[in-house]
Amino acid sequence: MKLSVNGGFREVNVVTLDQWVATELSNIKGIAIAVNDSVVPSSKWALCALNDGDKILVVEATQGG
Repeated sequence: MKLSVNGGFREVNVVTLDQWVATELSNIKGIAIAVNDSVVPSSKWALCALNDGDKILVVEATQGG
């Protein structure tokens, strides 16, 4: 399936958002994810089915001011 991730495209072989996070972002902490412009709480990632053409936006928290 093809997904749009932060403006780029990726071919993936996953079914749910938590599977995608485990394969693509396993070492990143402090992130928020929106799928098709709706924020998905991390507690719901396993329930969030991904479909061909979905748009994912990943935002990482950083320190600074």
